[in-house]
Amino acid sequence: MSRTKHRAELLYRYLIIATKRLTDRQLMILLAIVVGLAAGLATYVFQHTLEFFRFSLTSWFDIDKASVLYFFYPVVGIVIATLFVRYVVRDDISEGVTRVLYAMSKKGSRIKPHNCYSSIIASSATIGFGGSVGPEAPIVLTGSAIGSNIGRFMRMNYKNSTLLLCCGAAAALSAVFKAPITGVVFVLEILMLDITVASIIPLLISAVTATTLMFFLNGFDPVFNLNILHSFELEHLPYYIVLGLICGLMSYYFTQINSKIGQLFARIKSMYRRWIAGGLIIGVLIFLFPPLYGEGYESLADLMHGNVDALFNNSMFFQYRGIGWVVMLYLIASLFFKVVAMSATNGAGGVGGSFAPSLFVGAFTGATMVYGLNYFFGLELPIIPFTLVGMAGVMSGVMNAPLTSIFLIAELTNGYALFVPLMLVAALSFALDYYLEPYSIYTKKLSQ
Repeated sequence: MSRTKHRAELLYRYLIIATKRLTDRQLMILLAIVVGLAAGLATYVFQHTLEFFRFSLTSWFDIDKASVLYFFYPVVGIVIATLFVRYVVRDDISEGVTRVLYAMSKKGSRIKPHNCYSSIIASSATIGFGGSVGPEAPIVLTGSAIGSNIGRFMRMNYKNSTLLLCCGAAAALSAVFKAPITGVVFVLEILMLDITVASIIPLLISAVTATTLMFFLNGFDPVFNLNILHSFELEHLPYYIVLGLICGLMSYYFTQINSKIGQLFARIKSMYRRWIAGGLIIGVLIFLFPPLYGEGYESLADLMHGNVDALFNNSMFFQYRGIGWVVMLYLIASLFFKVVAMSATNGAGGVGGSFAPSLFVGAFTGATMVYGLNYFFGLELPIIPFTLVGMAGVMSGVMNAPLTSIFLIAELTNGYALFVPLMLVAALSFALDYYLEPYSIYTKKLSQ
């Protein structure tokens, strides 16, 4: 052990001496590449772990029958995550983006080393077993922790450590969605990093490095491979304005319900009672509405391809999937209960974020509006554009991040033809939600 430790110290000293030959800018570019590779690899492992859980637990279900296992799976994942956090990690790793903001403002941009892996393990158990939360916040915390600890290892000052932390966050988000512009804009808009040449170049390099690695490992197809036949049409402008206002109201509902349910669970001091309460709520909701299982990206893909019937798979309402008013109620219930399921998952002890749920609620908001207008008023509005624009609308309001939401949807789908409605709906939703609630879902918890 002593010989190994001695060799490690020699290697560390050689590394420090070797890097001193580089200028500060050259060193930051080199470290940005390292952070991008590490964050991209962590994201790849996380995604495939979730796919393994999902395939192993649910792929063998009969699509025309409701499985009682949906009732039990989520609480198993929450119990595993809670025990891991409480007895192995022994630290609070929930609300990943809020943790990153807190580290930047109060901890000198220092994030504990265990965050490089602990969020992946706990979130994989939570989401893999059906917890209705998103993987993005945990992976952003993971990427930020990687950047922060590389900065600490290289004895960086606060400014450069913060920049490497932000490089990790940008790289992780870029890798999740194969969207490098979104990763950079997220850091500038949410983490509020100063825009300078010295900071923007490492951010870009880190995001591109992580995205390139994901292209190499997972292929070049976008997350939602859609053929958008209908671009923006001027006659649809009034409907997009209505959608923007609805998304603003849904964003307000999202943040308020999440806050209130979180407060209710915080009053439950017993860990076992939180498990019981959360397990009952999530289990019942997922049993009735299977699209709420996990982050819900499969349901989003079905919705955007117009395959509404697939949303009824494994549901007790499967036989009613062809009845218009039943479909309407099913879509409305799914979008409203997604927030409840997400909040109950986190409140009961699960580990996950609100990024994917906000996209889910936005997609179902846009699709429900179009489906209702087409069914009840005989219109022929295309479902895909409104679904995508709805995703940007709710995300913009929930996160107070209109630019991030616009570029994310454009990069997710190669849907740059929808830039005008994306900008309109994101701006309207952001303005209305900001009027009703000035805090975003992240800064609200940070202020608390």
